[in-house]
Amino acid sequence: MPGDLLRTMAGDLGLHRMYREDDVRFACRVSYSALRFWMQAFCLDDGYGGAYGVSESAIVRKSAIWLRNLADLYPGILEWYRLDEDAGARRLASILQTLASMRDLVKTEDGLYQCTAAHTATVGTHARIRLGLTDPTDMTDMPPISGMGFITKVPARTESITAPTQATPSSASARARIRPSGDGGHVIVELSRGSHSSPDWQCFSMLTWPLRDVTDSQHRVARVEYEPLLADLLRASSFQVQSS
Repeated sequence: MPGDLLRTMAGDLGLHRMYREDDVRFACRVSYSALRFWMQAFCLDDGYGGAYGVSESAIVRKSAIWLRNLADLYPGILEWYRLDEDAGARRLASILQTLASMRDLVKTEDGLYQCTAAHTATVGTHARIRLGLTDPTDMTDMPPISGMGFITKVPARTESITAPTQATPSSASARARIRPSGDGGHVIVELSRGSHSSPDWQCFSMLTWPLRDVTDSQHRVARVEYEPLLADLLRASSFQVQSS
């Protein structure tokens, strides 16, 4: 039963195991991708079809309940999400805020979160990211999901989020190394410093998985198809990027 659920979730999202990835690590990565769509669903569950909005505390609480239920089958999820610590709730709130900064969700004047309509936004130098209400099982014409997001070349409408600038070795204040994971389908991104609040960083964060636990901003995993875009976003965030 645990294996069947994991295979079903991963199949719906188009996710594959990484090299030497065990059930718990795979479940953490699959649930992290799925969490975006659960948060969208929670925003719609306001009693008004999503027109009113839902509070941050309610979305964080519902997300934690869903993850704890999943942890009944994969107990290691509790540790990876740090759900027994305050850091876990803070990180869930941070994920919610990242989705809002990317306009996947929108925060109302009353401080409530609503799900946006499906749209695309320009990221990097030539890519577009799919945002808003999305069916993750219907992505046949798009690259595979990476982290919580995926890019598309068939936009319903386009809304520019960021116009990145290129960091030179002399101006870059941090270093990033992108290397193969060993399975041909993923890359590991190692950063010399952690997160900040720029739009380029928020997009980078959305398109990658944390490696060690949900709070890990310096070691990330991504689909190999996203490597050029991630390098663009890191350079725009003043990283000097080295690819292996």
